[in-house]
Amino acid sequence: MSYTSFSIGKAGRAYDGVEFGSEEWTALMEKQTKILEDAGASTGAGGFATGIGKFININTYPNIEASKKVIAQLGMHQLFEVESSGPFIPTEEFMALSQ
Repeated sequence: MSYTSFSIGKAGRAYDGVEFGSEEWTALMEKQTKILEDAGASTGAGGFATGIGKFININTYPNIEASKKVIAQLGMHQLFEVESSGPFIPTEEFMALSQ
């Protein structure tokens, strides 16, 4: 069963001092993208939320284990520091569950 997560975090320490667009930055982004691709992740939305100063990602995985593996690998390689990650529930589904 697929699993959709809503994650909040910031760029990991691997990016400290790395110039945007440099070869090193590109290599880090490729590594980060590969971790997600290898887990079968599909990104529904992602970007920087200026109101909280964090990156927000909504990713769908084949299962929850794939999501947990991505979080572990991104953290281990210091590519992304996850502040919070959990299931994303569309409004209609949430309202049905709350009845």
